[in-house]
Amino acid sequence: MKAKELKAKYRWAVEEAYYKGNVDALDELYTPDVIIHQPPFPDINGLRDYKQSVIAARQAFTDIHFDWEEIICEGDVMAVRSTWHMKHTGISPKIPVSPTGKEVVMKGGLFFTLKMGKIVEVQDPRPGRRYRQVSFTPRETPQFRA
Repeated sequence: MKAKELKAKYRWAVEEAYYKGNVDALDELYTPDVIIHQPPFPDINGLRDYKQSVIAARQAFTDIHFDWEEIICEGDVMAVRSTWHMKHTGISPKIPVSPTGKEVVMKGGLFFTLKMGKIVEVQDPRPGRRYRQVSFTPRETPQFRA
């Protein structure tokens, strides 16, 4: 798959999943056994679990929007620089705190390893930022304690 096609497919699948709740769009982009590293949270192992994570994020956040600043593809590597905008209006298993109504903005990058045009691994160094903006740290809940 050419870089231009992969970039378009990435934007489409992520927007379908996060904007519309169509998590099955992620099948076009990720392998079934994808691993997503997102410290301080445990890794997400597999596409099924990633879809559940997206559903949980949509339970906690509304008005989700992405500004795509840059997507770079070279060989089996892709990097995405974007800004996420969302509002904390709900509760999910991952964020078991009362909605704050706060606007959350995250700037950052994601790094992907590809195999045959599909994502097999993701490095997400920023997930903790969105939670700190709603006064929540993973250590506050038993499933995230060391």
